[in-house]
This record gives sequence, structure tokens and C-alpha cells, in this order.
Amino acid sequence: MRKIFTLLALFFVGILFAQETGTITGTLLDKESNNQPLPFANVLIKNTTKGTTTDFDGLYSIDNLEPGTYILEFSFIGYETLDKEVVVIAGQTVTANASIGASAAALDEVIIKTTTKKESEAAILLEQKNAVTIQQKIGAQELSKKGVSDVATGLTKATGISKQSDKLYVRGLGDRYNNAYLNGLPIPSLNPKLKLIDLGIFPTDIVENLGIYKTYSPDIYGDFAGASVNIDTKDRPGKGFLEFGFSSGVNSNAVANDFFLLNGGKYDDWGLDDGSRRVPVFLDIPNYNYNSTEIDYFPFDTSFNPEKRFNAPDGGASVTGGKSFAISDEKKLDVLFTGSFSQNHRTSLGGNQAAFNSQGESITGLGNFKNVDRYEYFTNTTLLGSVGYRWNSNNKILATTLFVNDTSDELREFTDGVSSEDTDVGIRLRRGTYEQNNLFTQQLTGEHKFEEGKYQLGWGMAYNKAQGLIPDRRQLVFTELQNGNLVLGNRTSPDLANNQRFYQELNENDYSGKLDFDINFAKDEDDNFKNKLTVGIATRSKDRDFESNQLNYNLNNFRSTNVDFNNPDALLNEANFLAGEYVVLENLNTTRIYEADLLTLAGYANLQYALTDKLTFNGGIRTELFEQNVFYREQQDLETSPFRQQKIDETFILPSISLKYEVNEQSNLRFAASKTVTLPKFTEVAPFLDEDVTESTLGNPILKNSDNYNVDLKWEYFPEQSGELVAATVFGKYLENPIEKVFVASASNVNTFINSDNAVIFGAELEYRKNLGNLFKVEETTWNNLNFGFNATVMYSKVKIDPAITTFNGSNIAPTNIERQLQGASPFLVNADIAYNKEFKTHKITSALDFNIFGDRVYSAGGNGVGDIFEKGFGVLNFNFKDEIGDHIVLSFKAKNLLNPSVERYQDQEDLNQEFTTYKFDDGINFSLGITFKL
Repeated sequence: MRKIFTLLALFFVGILFAQETGTITGTLLDKESNNQPLPFANVLIKNTTKGTTTDFDGLYSIDNLEPGTYILEFSFIGYETLDKEVVVIAGQTVTANASIGASAAALDEVIIKTTTKKESEAAILLEQKNAVTIQQKIGAQELSKKGVSDVATGLTKATGISKQSDKLYVRGLGDRYNNAYLNGLPIPSLNPKLKLIDLGIFPTDIVENLGIYKTYSPDIYGDFAGASVNIDTKDRPGKGFLEFGFSSGVNSNAVANDFFLLNGGKYDDWGLDDGSRRVPVFLDIPNYNYNSTEIDYFPFDTSFNPEKRFNAPDGGASVTGGKSFAISDEKKLDVLFTGSFSQNHRTSLGGNQAAFNSQGESITGLGNFKNVDRYEYFTNTTLLGSVGYRWNSNNKILATTLFVNDTSDELREFTDGVSSEDTDVGIRLRRGTYEQNNLFTQQLTGEHKFEEGKYQLGWGMAYNKAQGLIPDRRQLVFTELQNGNLVLGNRTSPDLANNQRFYQELNENDYSGKLDFDINFAKDEDDNFKNKLTVGIATRSKDRDFESNQLNYNLNNFRSTNVDFNNPDALLNEANFLAGEYVVLENLNTTRIYEADLLTLAGYANLQYALTDKLTFNGGIRTELFEQNVFYREQQDLETSPFRQQKIDETFILPSISLKYEVNEQSNLRFAASKTVTLPKFTEVAPFLDEDVTESTLGNPILKNSDNYNVDLKWEYFPEQSGELVAATVFGKYLENPIEKVFVASASNVNTFINSDNAVIFGAELEYRKNLGNLFKVEETTWNNLNFGFNATVMYSKVKIDPAITTFNGSNIAPTNIERQLQGASPFLVNADIAYNKEFKTHKITSALDFNIFGDRVYSAGGNGVGDIFEKGFGVLNFNFKDEIGDHIVLSFKAKNLLNPSVERYQDQEDLNQEFTTYKFDDGINFSLGITFKL
């Protein structure tokens, strides 16, 4: 590890001796079209061969310029040529905007209006500065600089956001409090346990920018408390381009050890000498429609045997291309597509999983496992296509199609388990789970301006089809006798459910639409509208069908027969099945099926009004009619019993207000307040028992929604230097009836969801971005190529719980702590990065180190004397290096998770003054090399 850091440090310092350069960016406007953007015009550095063309929005950028004075030459067929003098400063981006037309008399007119590409850091900060509401964005340029490959990781670079597994936490608020949008339209989760889609499935190749909105406005859905995240996909390619990317890498844990998965029928044979099957067929879903409790044939095409797999390198391939076509002088057609495939291996050896009661003893019949080996293989396939049509500068429509296919194959082997009922025997367990989630999204959006922008109509509609599958999960328990022999099953417990095959399918259809109408009025001295009234309507309809099935193995005839841990198929084979040596029965759990739907109809109005030259008011109200139905059966119901129904039928009145005060040209003071709601997820309501090895989760049909009250006060300062920022925010939230995950009094480790009484959150955020050359006030040194970024969040949270609270069917919670930290809320969160950017000769170097750390947070609340379970905070360090060689080749190197911390949970048993580790794994360090060809 020390050698790795030494090499990285030497490499990072060694590139600091290159010569500094600068960049010119800007917008070219067309005088003949009321100063609309002028696409496909030429922008040249006079008397040189350097230059570029403007894109569809009139934007251009010329990089790799030595410090000095240049003459920019703007030209377009049929228009007069304009020369403009520009001074380039080392390490800075200079904005030079111009307007040209056919009239020679207007050649001297230059309009200085800062507009840059929506994916650049400078443009993002400029938009944040000028916005009336509080917002934060991360552009594609910043994501690329930091080596971010997926959206979820990109979001963790923003203030107050952290990630644990596939869950995102914003200001301490977890999954149920956050929403995700694609191009302003909602997208559903693929995982039935989560409301927020795992944003890690979206590669940053498709992203123009990520918007994070931690304050509420009436144009978004009222189910909100943490943040709304919007992914703006790339849609305007400008001049034609085509790029191919390839990457390859390794995980330090996976490459250093053999890699195993369960033997399954989802793999084709590469024809290698050892006969191992290697290549996943990602869309092959085994049949699992077992409709009878009498399985009189052997229907299984997968086995229980682990198989050593060829530990192929991680990595993938991608292709991105697009072009804007000029159909006529005004009519333009934008076509863009991207496709990518990636695969990753992860190995975690020597971990542990356990569950304890209030005395520190095993709480499950299987016992606690001191050694757990986990092997995981992931794939992601993403396809995105968009077609945009603009028939003039005031009208455009965009069609976007997205398909994501995400798979994971996991094997966990639990050994060194001690039974809670008989300490003379040991327990082993093996579980293999194959999951496949896919999402199809079709969107159609449009924008239309009338009367020179006085009126604007925006609309959008979307259809999302999500499918979440577990087409194959297999679990076997083994008993290790004192003589060292193994037998199938748990000899201390006759529970047939411990040996199983499990299948699950979720199908969800999600329809949404919106319509916004803006009325702009009252122009300022620059002929820009100061005020705006927005009225709109929105609707969303979602339906879900969920079905699971479990087949339990009765192994009575094998309870005294020795078995090889790595070859249980020697007993559990077709011949023994047909001979009746073991029996497979369908688990008649009536909670395994549920249906759900929701319907939202909303109308809203919002007024943006300049009270003075410096003070702007923005406020509105949203009325939302919401209905959610979950149809389910409980454990005691019969298969023929009618479904029970849990219904939430509410009308929400959700006001919001924000004020922006321009202290001066470089700083703003902002205030925001709102009321929002949080609604229980389908899976939190349906009483389906979701069972893991040492933990189970059960839905609660009596859950109700919570009301949230939010306040923010923010000061922000934008230095004159491009890309710099200083900002500070204080915020507070009060939640009535917040929803939390808690322990239920039971013979096993079962958790459910409850409404606590109330919760409060107070916090402060600090964000700082600075060029180190400007900080130390030095010129023409390597410090000018170093940029430092830092953001931190500190929080105080407290939740109060009724000590007599009960779940459905009278089960008592008896919370261990009636006042404690809010579930998911970390007391602190820190992100920091240092980036080096340099252009010299034919190379453009970008390198960055980034670090993230969070404080311990509650994973699950305790009950009946069992202590709260915490996720232990840890730090993550990543390194990224990229070299753009000329115009056609990009080389990259990434090292992620360099500190390789343990991901750990612990049970805080205060009465025993002791902490018990319930979960502990380390994921290894990931190294990768990549190359991109730009044609």
C-alpha cells in the first residue's frame, strides 16, 4: 500500500512542471435573428491555424493557448467578419462573446453576455449564481476531471451527499426522502426495496449535468424532504463526432484470490480445459412458474455446487456519436446515441455477519458467522438515443430513449458459525443470488416561445417500464459435527425454509406528464425580463405487480449422510429427487404476492418577482391529489382469501417561498422555506417478509405519510476567477411522523417500519473551491494549475418515539431508545479534492485526488432491549489521471478506494457498555486503464 501511495505522489508531483495555458470560451449571437445563437460559425485565432466552430447553441471553446493577447476572428457565410481582441491569462478561462450580422454598420457592436456550455464548470457556477432558487449542479466536465464513471458517485462530490451501497443519503435523509428525475421527468426504482433508483447504473457518458435541488419548488412532486436529483442527458452534439472507449482493470481482492460463483445455466462454455463456463447470457431468465405444491419432476437447470470462475479483468467498452444536421437556415435536427457495457468483480474474504440479542447472544437459529466470504460479479449495459428537432429558434422537441440492463451474481459462504441452540455443532451456509434489473424509458419533451420570449410553453411525457428479477437464488445449510463431518441441514432446527430456492419478479409501469406555461413581464435596462408567472399541471400513474416463490427442501433422509461442502449435488441431484430421497415443496406464504398502484394529479402556480434591483421574491403553491393503494394478504390468510387493502387518499397543499438578495455582483444571500410530505414505499407497506441470512424485513400496512417543514439560509460568493466559489448554508427540518426501520420482538432478527412521533434536524454546510495560484497570489507557477475543492456538512438530529408503539397485528416495538439520532443521519460529512490541469504541446493533462468521509449513522433502530445498529463511518480516497493526446486519443488511469476501509455495522448495547459487530467486509482497491478514440 505504501508503494502505491509513493508512486501516485511522485507521478502527481512530476507533472507539475509543465507550462501554463489558458482557454477562451464564449457565445456567438446572430443580429439578424434578434440575437439568437448562431450555430456552425467559424471562430479562429487570427494568423494561426487554431480555431473551432460554434455548436447549435452558438457556443465555442478554444483550449491550450499560451498566455498573451490574441485576435479572435468570427465569420459566417453571408455575414460580415468580426475581429475581437482577447487577453489570455495562464490557468484561467476567458469569456469572449460577440454578435455579428449582415449589416456592415453594426460590425463594432459586441454584446458581453456570459453563456457557456451547460456541462462546463464555469457555466454551472454561472447558472447557480444567476438562479433565483437555491440549486447545485455538477457538469460533465467536472465529472470527467474527477474520474467519475457513474451518476451516484458523481453526486457524492456535492455538499451534504453520501452513498452507502446502492442508497443515497442527502443531509442525513435516506432513500424514502429523495427523488430522481431524468430530463425533468420521474424515473422509478428497479429495486422493490428502494424508492430512489440506484443511480450507479447510469454511466456519466450520457450526462450533460446533474442537478441537485435540496430546497422545494412547486414544479416538482411534493414527496420530498432530502433532495430531488435530475439527470440532464446529452442531446445537442453540434458538429459530428464519434468516440470509442475501452477500459480494463482489476480489483485487488479479486485478482489476489480465486473467484467462485454458483454453477448455473446462465453461462456459455468458452471451451477451456477445465470445462468452466464463463460468459454470462444477460437476458436469459430461467423459468420459475411453479404453480403446484406437487413438484413431480426435476425442473432445475442450476445446481448448488460452487464453481471456480476465470477471473477476467474488469472494464468495458463504449461508443458515443452524434451530429447536428441543418435542414434549412432555421430547421435543425440533432441526433445523438451512446452505448456502453461494463463488468466488475469484487471479492471480500474474511468478513462476518451476525445478529445479537440484548445479552450479546445469537438472535437467529442459524447462529452468528465469524467468517464470511463474498464473491460478486456485476454487469451494466446502457443504451441511450435522442433525436431533437428545432424548426426555428423558438420551437424544439426532443425524443429520448433509454435502456439499462443491470445484473449481479453473488455467492456468499458462511463458515465458523456457532448455533444458538447447540454449541457442540458448527453451522455453515452457502447462498448464491443472481439478480437482473432493467429499465426502459421513452420521453418526449418540448419547448415553445412566443412573442419574443414573453410567453413560453414547456411540456413533457414519459413512459417507464421497470423489471426487477431474482430468477435464481439458492441457499443450503450444513451442520458441522464434532468429528469434522458435514451433513445437510441444520440439525438443531427442523425449519425447512433454511434450504431453499427462491424466485422473484417485479413489473412496474410508470406514466408521467407535465405542462408548464410561463408569462414573462417587466424588462430591465438590458432588455431582459425581470418577472415571471408560472402555472402548470402534472400527473403520474404507477402500477406494480410483485410475485415471489420459494421452494423448500425437506432433507430428512440426508440428515445423517455425510456431504462434501463443495459438492452438495452429489446428494441433491435428479436421480435422488426422482427416487424420493429428498422432497421439494412450494412455500405457501400468502404474503409473497402483492399489487400496488398510485395516482398523483397536481396543479401549481409560482411567481418570480423582482421587489427591488437586488431583492427577488420566488414563491408558489402546489395542490396535489394523491392516492396510493397496496393490495396484499397476511400470513394467516388463505391462498383463496381476497386481498386486503391499505389506502392513502390525501390532498396536499404544499407552499414554498424563496428570497434572493444580491449583496453585490459577486455574492448572494438566499432564504427558502417549504412544506413537503413523505409517503411510505410500496414495500414498506406490503407485509412481504424479505429474508436475508441474518436479517429479515417485514412491511407494515398501518404506515402513514409524514409532513416535513424545511428552512434554508445560504450565502454564496463567486470570485472573479472562473470556477471558484465560497458558500455557507444553515438548514433546519422538522418531520412529523417520520418513517424509520426498527427491530421487532421476534425469535429471529426481523425489522419493520414505523412512524415515529417527530424528528428535528439542524445543520450547516460549507463549500469552497479555489485555484491555489489565486489563493497564494502567485503568477506563472504550477500553483495556477492546481484547484482545491472542499465541502463539509455537520448535523444534529433527534427523533422521538412513543414507547408504547406497536406494529400491525399487535406486535410490540418497545423501542430501546425513545430519543436518539435520526436513522441515516450522519453527524458530519466531508468531501475534498485537489485537481491538476495542464496543457502543453499536444497533451492536455488532468489529474485529481478526491476524499470522502462520513460519521457513524443509525442503520436500524433497536427494540426490546436490543441496541441500535450503526453504520460505521469510513473514508474513501480515489485517484484519477487523464491525458488527452492531440484531438483523437485520450488515455486514463483510475485507482478507486485506495484506503480499502472495512464497511462495518455494529450494535451499540449501552446497558452492557459494549459494541457487537454485526456486519464487516472490505471491497478491495480498483485499478483501471482506459483509452478513447475520437474520430
